[in-house]
Amino acid sequence: MNMEDFKPTLKQKALHSVWSFFPWIIIGIIIVFIVSMRLAINVKSTKLEAEKTAAMKQEAAIANITTLTVNPARLADKIDLPAEVEPWEDVWVKAEVPGQVVSVIAREGQKIIEGQVIVQLDSRDYRSRLDRVQANLQLAEANHGRMAELAKQHIVSTSQLEEAEARLKDLKTQAQEAELALRRTQVRAPISCVLNQIKAKRGDFIGVGDPVAQIIQLDRIKVKVGVPESDVSAIFDLQQADIVFEALNKRRIIGKKVFLSKQPDSLSRLYDLELSIDNPDGDILPGMFARVELVKHVYDQALVVPLFSVISDKNERFVYIEKNGKAERRIVQMGALVGLLVHITSGLQPGDKVVVTGQRQINEGQSVTVIKNFSSLEELPTTL
Repeated sequence: MNMEDFKPTLKQKALHSVWSFFPWIIIGIIIVFIVSMRLAINVKSTKLEAEKTAAMKQEAAIANITTLTVNPARLADKIDLPAEVEPWEDVWVKAEVPGQVVSVIAREGQKIIEGQVIVQLDSRDYRSRLDRVQANLQLAEANHGRMAELAKQHIVSTSQLEEAEARLKDLKTQAQEAELALRRTQVRAPISCVLNQIKAKRGDFIGVGDPVAQIIQLDRIKVKVGVPESDVSAIFDLQQADIVFEALNKRRIIGKKVFLSKQPDSLSRLYDLELSIDNPDGDILPGMFARVELVKHVYDQALVVPLFSVISDKNERFVYIEKNGKAERRIVQMGALVGLLVHITSGLQPGDKVVVTGQRQINEGQSVTVIKNFSSLEELPTTL
């Protein structure tokens, strides 16, 4: 039979059509299976989520918390800055005349009074010059007296008398200079102070302007602190500040404002603030480090909570309060931050009980059990 003469029967045509659609039927069955499995998984996930939520609610229902009752209190917005102690006066005593050191009279660490001799220079040359000038002065005074008598009798001219007067005046000046130079061979303390260091030693030859000894005033000292540019305007009217000395068992002393620089340091960009304190016992020493508490502003009726009780969520900050056995979320506005305390400017009312432990494990409207309520910030333990 010729293939060209072959003609398929109707049955053969039907079978051919069925087999041509068979792959699509298989694909459809697979798609239906996948969709059915997806729906089953979603139903199972929903069921598990519902069970989990129910379990969380059941667990949340027994949440234990501690709270703090907020009441208006005084809050000082202050900054705590490092500072350094300096002597009130720090002076290097220098020689005013040249000479050899023949005696060191004072000793290092000694308290000395104004005018007390520290070092004695060789004074023999200066004494000899003073004696010579004084002798010539006595002669000039006698000569001037005679010339004055002769001038009255018109025996000597007026010009000769004037020369005698000039000579007398010059010798008086020389005598004063020689006496001053002799006194300067005794190097004396210009103020009452503590002798911190003696640089000159016996036998040394020192010239004019050479340092002899360092003296410091310790009965009154100054504390210098650098204030940042952002805070300097807040302390323009400051009159005093608390100073804490760590090396002296955290002793706290009030310092009085002496000076606030009008120009910052070129490198640190800090404005120097100097405070003075009395130091009668001398136990506060130069070079000691201290911390200065500068009060920028005082809030007399501030509502204050621990910083850790405030929760941040995106751009919002909120706290939980306990009200009638339920957790209530309050959006708050924060003001000054002082240490670990924060001033709440809005969102709370006096008497609110802010959750301070357990606040991150509770939700809005959740039932809570207050195991302890603190009536003031002072009662809060430091380990919270």
